[in-house]
Amino acid sequence: MKSKLLILGLLCSGLCFAQFSDKQLLAGYLAQDLSDWEIFITTADWDQLSDLDRTRLINYEYGFIPFRSDLNDPRCREFLDNFWKHIEAHKSVLTPSQYATYTGAAYAFEYLLDKSKIISCGAQSFKYAKEAIEHNDHDPIALSLRGSVYFHAPKLIGGNKEKAMEMFFLSEQLMRENELYRYWWNYPAMELCIAQSYEKLGDKEAAIKKCQEILKEFPDFVFVRDEYLPSLLKK
Repeated sequence: MKSKLLILGLLCSGLCFAQFSDKQLLAGYLAQDLSDWEIFITTADWDQLSDLDRTRLINYEYGFIPFRSDLNDPRCREFLDNFWKHIEAHKSVLTPSQYATYTGAAYAFEYLLDKSKIISCGAQSFKYAKEAIEHNDHDPIALSLRGSVYFHAPKLIGGNKEKAMEMFFLSEQLMRENELYRYWWNYPAMELCIAQSYEKLGDKEAAIKKCQEILKEFPDFVFVRDEYLPSLLKK
């Protein structure tokens, strides 16, 4: 009986992971409901996944951890530890750009969980984000991370908002032109990042225009439609 239950549990775990398509998970992202993401991530049996599914899982962990951090989820430490393990276990399969991107992101997440690590982890995040672009300056995910580092880092240590925007625009263009990213959460996230960057640069009109463009493509993007754009229009 115990062996049958174990087999059933393993089968259920695999099915839970497999049942979520990128299209379905994108819908959850747009709706601000990552409950399917959580099931997808927590039911994944790393040892049973193909290389392709392992790469896919890492990318969803990359989006999931900061979302849960914003909600002060006490499990974030566990999620981040798993992210680190998966990146290292998959290093030989990831491209050098992918490995540097996700490692740089992991260091940034360490800072999210512990603000005292701003110097040590911030420097490492900056280093790996730079390496990711050096390996492949047309990897849209690497560009988005490097752009974020450029945008938020002080000028004293290399921050450059103009370069950041250039990288954001190129990342967006590459994802828009490649069918691979059609249902990836990274694409609308990049578009939102551009809108928010316009606002931070003091160009409210450009931010509003970008939000309107986003909603033409993703009318169900709840945060943009119901929160962010209305807040811009009120200012």
